[in-house]
Amino acid sequence: MDNVAADWNEQAALSAQYYLDYTAFSRQGPVDQLIYEGFTPEQAQYGVNQTGL
Repeated sequence: MDNVAADWNEQAALSAQYYLDYTAFSRQGPVDQLIYEGFTPEQAQYGVNQTGL
């Protein structure tokens, strides 16, 4: 497991896009959801920024 390096920014972006594809969110909604799931505020913001929202 020491060699596993997740790209958490990329995971946040994928999760944010999933939420936007299936649910009507304002810009802050996916950020809050990602933080709730354990992403840092910076990762959550990065993820939402990648969606173009």
